[in-house]
Amino acid sequence: MNATLQRLRAEIRFDREAFEQRLRELDTIPLGADSTAADAAQAAVALHHAYCAVESILIRVARQLEGSTPDGAEWHQALLHAAGLDIAGVRPALLSRETVQSLRRLLGFRHFFRHGYAVPLDPLQLAELRREAQALAPRLRRELDQVDVLLAEVAGDPSE
Repeated sequence: MNATLQRLRAEIRFDREAFEQRLRELDTIPLGADSTAADAAQAAVALHHAYCAVESILIRVARQLEGSTPDGAEWHQALLHAAGLDIAGVRPALLSRETVQSLRRLLGFRHFFRHGYAVPLDPLQLAELRREAQALAPRLRRELDQVDVLLAEVAGDPSE
């Protein structure tokens, strides 16, 4: 179990770095009334990938600590909901309600991005989502630090 949990911690670090890279990328993209379609597309991809990196973390933790992930048509929403729950005897809540709410807005964009083929990307809306992701980031970092502490304790890692 220790090796499995240590691998999980390494995979989460990898996903966290992917999230951070997408945020840094978002910082470089001009988003406003004068933005180009290419700027909007680049921002949309970065936002999508940033959310997917966080979702990957939640999937990994659910599989390892809970034994499975939600299924069905609404599994993305159920995964976020479960991450905000304290599951007695299994794990504490991974994310605060505030973080879950912010991630739900990014999940909504992820769904639009994957399914809204005929709708043009709005740079002003993307700028708002970027602000949401940037505001979420410090809180998410703290909460994921706590997840790492939990996993280190469960793994019996004496260095933590």
